[in-house]
Amino acid sequence: MKRIWVVLTLGLIAFLVIGADQESPDLPEVRKKVCRGYTVIADSKGIDCNGDTLQLVRAGGFYQRVP
Repeated sequence: MKRIWVVLTLGLIAFLVIGADQESPDLPEVRKKVCRGYTVIADSKGIDCNGDTLQLVRAGGFYQRVP
């Protein structure tokens, strides 16, 4: 009976050691989204794709960002 426990324990240890040497595959790089433009939410206020509030000015019939 002791022999069975020793063999099972050695087998489990060997399995763990072999599994520890395996390398995981490289994760793909995450590309950042290019933030272009904005959405007008009120007069003279807008929001860009990052969620930041922008101040806008009406020029030529359109809203533009304040420089």
